[in-house]
Amino acid sequence: MNILLFGPVTAQLPLSLQNLVVENVAVGECASRPSASAAQLQGPGNPSNLNSNRPVCYFTPPNRTVCFRGIETKRFQAGGKFNLTRWLVLCDWPLKTFDPFILSRLVPRIERLALTGHLLQRLVHDFPALPYLRMVNITGTRLNHTAVSAFYELERLQVLNLRGNELEQIQPYRFRSGHVEVYLQGNLWNCTNDMIWLLKEQSRQYVDKPTLVCKDWKYTGRPVLTAMEYKRVVRESCLHEEIWNCSCHVSYLRLSDNGLSFHPMIMVNCSDRGFYQLPQYLPGNTTVLHIARNKLQTVDSLTTNEHYQSVQDIYLDENRITTIDILEDTIWLDNFRILSLRGNRLNRIRVYSVEHAIERNPGVGKLYLSNNPWRCGCRFAIRFQRFLRKHESLVADSRNITCYFINDDDGRKQYLPVLTVTPNDICRPSEHNTAAFYNTLSIIFATLIVLIFTKLAYDYYHYRKYGKLPWLIMKMP
Repeated sequence: MNILLFGPVTAQLPLSLQNLVVENVAVGECASRPSASAAQLQGPGNPSNLNSNRPVCYFTPPNRTVCFRGIETKRFQAGGKFNLTRWLVLCDWPLKTFDPFILSRLVPRIERLALTGHLLQRLVHDFPALPYLRMVNITGTRLNHTAVSAFYELERLQVLNLRGNELEQIQPYRFRSGHVEVYLQGNLWNCTNDMIWLLKEQSRQYVDKPTLVCKDWKYTGRPVLTAMEYKRVVRESCLHEEIWNCSCHVSYLRLSDNGLSFHPMIMVNCSDRGFYQLPQYLPGNTTVLHIARNKLQTVDSLTTNEHYQSVQDIYLDENRITTIDILEDTIWLDNFRILSLRGNRLNRIRVYSVEHAIERNPGVGKLYLSNNPWRCGCRFAIRFQRFLRKHESLVADSRNITCYFINDDDGRKQYLPVLTVTPNDICRPSEHNTAAFYNTLSIIFATLIVLIFTKLAYDYYHYRKYGKLPWLIMKMP
């Protein structure tokens, strides 16, 4: 029975495969078909047609067979010249899977195999023992996984070319032969996976490993070996006694300004680890710290510990922090990106200090303040409300922030959304009147200052134009 193809007739190989250093017969053989071979295929003894979707194979003396859209198994089983095949090229493979066992059945003396086809995704089994097979060339497919033992039985294997597929991760292959050259360039390497073993591999078996490039969203365009080296360093740094029970990851590799090196951006996760204070050590270039659900009471280390200079995002949710006043007028507050303080014990903050820091900080991203016991003091609540309304897009959970006051009738706490609270809700009459008095006084003083500056400007203009001093000064003794 023939293996049929339901895809296009002409092979569609990726451009990146046109310049492979390793011999890749599939590229040359599958991109075009010799006219002589076409004539043979149209002969009276062969009803196959180049324009059909049926498998087509042709034999080229002394020992090469090229097949399109599958394998004409009947022709191989019938014997004849196809029994001489030592070099098999399979173009436009028609299925999502390829079973290497078909080779031992049809071409047991095969020495070289080339396989391509944009439908192929998986090898059904490991390669069987093919005692003469020394070169396997699988390129231009969607192959996304291979077992470590996939080529183990090929005792004479010399070259394994897996370039230009969709492999995302591999573990070191097992080979019977100690002299196999492996080529892997052009795959979709996902560098969030662990391939640190490539750094330890010293046999030079993986010939083109310095050219491998990450394709995942986090490390895209970065060399695989560079990403793995930073992952190794971070993994070792995370063994420090201060953070041995935390997890550390390279979240991004930023290209330096001169384009010659990379700077890692590291994320450390110490959530749910029982910390009573911020750890005194962090790996260099730590930019994100998760330390939620611990027992922290202060954030002093953000201002005093050099390990926190590069920390831009910090998640301090569900701790025991009562104040962040120590951050006032600090470099850290002027440069943070995300500060999450949900679920702590904050009842007041210096609103003006936080607001000034936000205005000075061009990279500020989000601030989270909900689920804290904010006190609805008359003056604080009104200032806090103005701050939240002004920076509602910045304080991501502003609509969920509530404050409380003690109800005079029953002495119970009553909670109100800060964004909708009014002076009548939280201010006693005396407090309300005092606040109104100070607000009126502030308006009067501001008006007087404007008038004074206006008068000074007028007098200056009058003096410059007419050379006369103001009337009041003329009357002074």
